[in-house]
Amino acid sequence: MAPVLLWLILVLCLLISVVKYLMGIILKFSFPSTKARKDYTYEPTVSVLMPCYNEGKTVYETIESISKSNYPNEKFEVIAQDDCSGDNSYEWMLKAQRDFTNIRIRTGRNEVNSGKARSVCNALQHSTAEIIISIDSDCIFHPDAIRELTACFAEPRMGAVGGRVGVRNPNDSVITAIQTIVYYSAFELYKIPENWTRSVCCISGCLFAIRRELLLEIEPAIRGRNWFGIPVNQGEDRFLTHQTLLRGYGTYINNDALCWTTVPNTLSVLFKQQLRWRRSIARDFFFTLRTLPQHVWKLHPNTVLTLVMVPLGAIVGFLVVVTSLSSDPLAWAGPVPLIAALGIGAILTWQRGSASTAVGGQRCGAGNQAQVDAGRKRTDR
Repeated sequence: MAPVLLWLILVLCLLISVVKYLMGIILKFSFPSTKARKDYTYEPTVSVLMPCYNEGKTVYETIESISKSNYPNEKFEVIAQDDCSGDNSYEWMLKAQRDFTNIRIRTGRNEVNSGKARSVCNALQHSTAEIIISIDSDCIFHPDAIRELTACFAEPRMGAVGGRVGVRNPNDSVITAIQTIVYYSAFELYKIPENWTRSVCCISGCLFAIRRELLLEIEPAIRGRNWFGIPVNQGEDRFLTHQTLLRGYGTYINNDALCWTTVPNTLSVLFKQQLRWRRSIARDFFFTLRTLPQHVWKLHPNTVLTLVMVPLGAIVGFLVVVTSLSSDPLAWAGPVPLIAALGIGAILTWQRGSASTAVGGQRCGAGNQAQVDAGRKRTDR
């Protein structure tokens, strides 16, 4: 009976996801009025908080893209906070501070490695701006990103606004190409029903704008996060979004605010990322269950449905796999698992072949260059 119930719950969660995609398509093309009201004359002061850990030169490129923003230079700043990096990330921050003098750039370092969430809180101590934008240190930003984010705060009850995240390295492998499609469909379709009710349940930490007074109110909860007494440093974007909703504010994704991030290009790195995200979803799910009455009376039904059914689907999916392995291991020898395994094997083989070809091409190029250099030396003689 239990395996059947798990399968029914999993199918229900999948159907809800399909319905959300269909609703996204309908709302996107038939009801453009669901978009947030924007006021581009509204130009609050902005602090862009950029925590960093072992990103190297990437932080320089990120700050460079922000320095080209189509927003009054005197009204925004970058506060870069290094989280005890073991590489030269901090030196690249200082170089960006010297090179991009058209904007104000502050740099700081944590005394101990603290994680992204607490690094954001540490950077917040140096800011007095009205709007805080928390970002990832490996992203490249569109010049209009800041303006698009701040324009949405014209709605007085808008608490947090996110942007659309694209893939910076789509051509690295099949894995990055697939993620490009997933990212696009998630922002352009899946999030639309949540935008409709101003109840986006997770704004990406790549580009997260929030009112200063609201972030200050939530900051103690961020610093005090724990899981059975163990400090939690991950999933701050989902936690911040959830806390914003519980305080009666709206959350929204502005697909005109663009940034691009580097996604995992190998299955091992992708697996670690997805595992980290699933842990965050599970923690959020149990928090929702523990405070369910508060959610039911305060939040829109669309919000409660997303906060409960999406993580429930992820947890039940894991339980279905475990149950299938324990109750009927031979089922995994059937045609569907076999085809899935062959597909994964084909991707791995293709990826390894592509990597070998790339390395071989680099060696060949180096060899050709060596021959050219040798020819030049002979000519000089």
